[in-house]
Amino acid sequence: MKKFILPLLLLTTIINLSCTSYQFFFKDKITIDELLATKEQIDTAENPAQALLLKNDLANKVIVINELLVKDIIPSTNVDYDFCIISDYQSEKGAIEFYIYTKNLRRISQLKKGQSLITVQGEFSRFFSMLDNYYTKIEIIKAAIAVKN
Repeated sequence: MKKFILPLLLLTTIINLSCTSYQFFFKDKITIDELLATKEQIDTAENPAQALLLKNDLANKVIVINELLVKDIIPSTNVDYDFCIISDYQSEKGAIEFYIYTKNLRRISQLKKGQSLITVQGEFSRFFSMLDNYYTKIEIIKAAIAVKN
């Protein structure tokens, strides 16, 4: 019986690591420009069912954002995460604020406000707006973050 426990444990660990590492492998990747184009379609949709289908389609895509400057790291308001990385991006439409959620605490601990440049791949969660100067705010979950410096 003990002969089977170690190989089974090893196999389970390998499967978990590979699924985590390649969680974005089979999903379509989109850029910010494509994301904003879809947002415009959602905002102008006259049929709420069409808007919902567009939002659901975004949930199945991975957003790739290169060279974001870390603006702040705050405690998370999302119950599934401990911390949130806030970053700004200037698009043709206006300023966008990203709320990025990851469970990789080691990576978050390496980040420095106003200094760290990161590349993010993550799942779209939602758009939201507030009464401020941002065109939109975008929430990204299950993010994989690479530190540039």
